[in-house]
Amino acid sequence: MVGISFLSLVRRFSVIACAVVAMVFLVDMSIENVYAQESNLAEQTLTQECVDQPYSGTMHQSSDADLALEVEKDCLVQNGRQWYDRRCSFCHGGQGTGGKGPCLTCGKFAYSANSNMAILTTISIGITNKSVGGAMGAFGTTISGMDILSIVAYLRSEEVRRIASGEIKDPYIKQEIMVFPD
Repeated sequence: MVGISFLSLVRRFSVIACAVVAMVFLVDMSIENVYAQESNLAEQTLTQECVDQPYSGTMHQSSDADLALEVEKDCLVQNGRQWYDRRCSFCHGGQGTGGKGPCLTCGKFAYSANSNMAILTTISIGITNKSVGGAMGAFGTTISGMDILSIVAYLRSEEVRRIASGEIKDPYIKQEIMVFPD
């Protein structure tokens, strides 16, 4: 009887030992993944010279509480265009007009509020709720915050250009509700 009990203990010990080794392996792998993701963050390509450049053009802001963007600052918009072409155009089409993913230069955003801050946040953390119609990876671990900001500036500059050319209706014009007399 003592032999069977001892054998039972050995089996239980080996199961526990295997579980501990597996947990240590998984924790080690996840720590390595975190370090790998941190090292995958691309160097910021938006130069300090561009950031410091004085600006006197049009600012885009959907409300007083929204992040104001310099949508006519060439170096900012060009940097955003380069990042967009590299990381976003595959799903969202050339110039953000839509493709597999929705249009990003139409002035309406299906998955977030139509604010610059909400767009910046969506690019950074992604969309994980497939029930709303799609999913998008998070780019905040691979693109710097200032470069993401330049992508948003590029999208807004394209939106402004498309509105001015008559390609799309101005989504910021509030239409009056029709009231019929009694």
